[in-house]
Amino acid sequence: MYKWSLSNSEVDLKMIQGFQKCENNVPEQLQQAREELYAWKKKVDLVEKEKSDCICAKLDVDEQKKEVMCKLTKLHTEHEQLQAELTKQKNIFEANFAAKKDENVQLKVKLDDLEKLHKRKLDECFYLKDQARIKTSFPDVNSKFTKLEESVPTEEEGEEFLNISCRYTVEPNVSLSLRPGQVIITFEEEQVAEKILKISKHQINLEPGKLDVKVEPVTLSSATKFDVCVDISRKKINVSDIPQILSDEQMKDKLEISFSKPSLGGGEVQDVKYDTTAGTAVITFLEKGVAQRVAAKRHYPLFVQERIIKLKVQPYMTYHLEKFQTFNGISRQTVLLSDIRSDMDQEELQDKLEIHFQKPSNHGGEVESIKYIPKGQYAVAYFEELPGKESD
Repeated sequence: MYKWSLSNSEVDLKMIQGFQKCENNVPEQLQQAREELYAWKKKVDLVEKEKSDCICAKLDVDEQKKEVMCKLTKLHTEHEQLQAELTKQKNIFEANFAAKKDENVQLKVKLDDLEKLHKRKLDECFYLKDQARIKTSFPDVNSKFTKLEESVPTEEEGEEFLNISCRYTVEPNVSLSLRPGQVIITFEEEQVAEKILKISKHQINLEPGKLDVKVEPVTLSSATKFDVCVDISRKKINVSDIPQILSDEQMKDKLEISFSKPSLGGGEVQDVKYDTTAGTAVITFLEKGVAQRVAAKRHYPLFVQERIIKLKVQPYMTYHLEKFQTFNGISRQTVLLSDIRSDMDQEELQDKLEIHFQKPSNHGGEVESIKYIPKGQYAVAYFEELPGKESD
């Protein structure tokens, strides 16, 4: 037995066909039903169309979703790559930072060492400058001129009598700069120093322990000997502490008038050279002996604008160097010990060294002086030529 059925659309179609055959005989209610059926059919078509549109929209959304998922996957892959690159760069940066940090520590240590070296070099430079300095200034002492009546110029006197000449011989002490860890020993006899120098290394018994020291000759730094020749003018004086209260010409006139007064100890002025910037002047008198008389006063009055100004007066001196000689040598009685590394007290170590180098069994002899330079200190030893002995 077979069953069959019709869909709603087929049933409707059959009903419509049946209704068409008997259209003229359909009652009024059936006519209304037919109209409702057409209305419902339109609604069904509309719903079917909306359903089709929804299916199409769904397909479009699925396609967009697929594209979005592809982009999301791509972005996720790129994110992972960027994260891996970031991690790699971070590791490289941390490694470089650690290396730079270690390098910075090393540079800081090197900087500290260089600063210490710089300080040592500055100290050595100070000592070298101190021993090489030539002082050209002379102490301010009273100068007393005797037999002033004989200084009155005569026609027979020539230019060679215009100045009083002096000569000074400068013999600076010869020095040696000593660094930390060095010892300088001076023996009473030269022969002892010669014997000690023949043994380059000595072993010192410290009890407890022993100390190896290196013995070297003392090479003295260069020394300079020269003569300073000073000429003191008998006609000129130096004037200082001149105030800048007048013009150049007015001040020159005031100076000439003031220093020309015999009542103040002056005399006839031959020339005035005035330096406004320095507040100084050089006064040249016509007669000899006046400059000596004025310079002995040290101060001289100047009357300006109804007040008295005390000017400083000094002899006019010129000087130059002669017999400039430079020499060096080696000390015959002194030896130098280097590379001493010991934490022993300074006095105790000096005693141990002195005991060692006094023993004849160590080729030593009587020690005149000994000096140890401990860590962190510097010193300068000065040498002088002994009477009756030639300079080394």
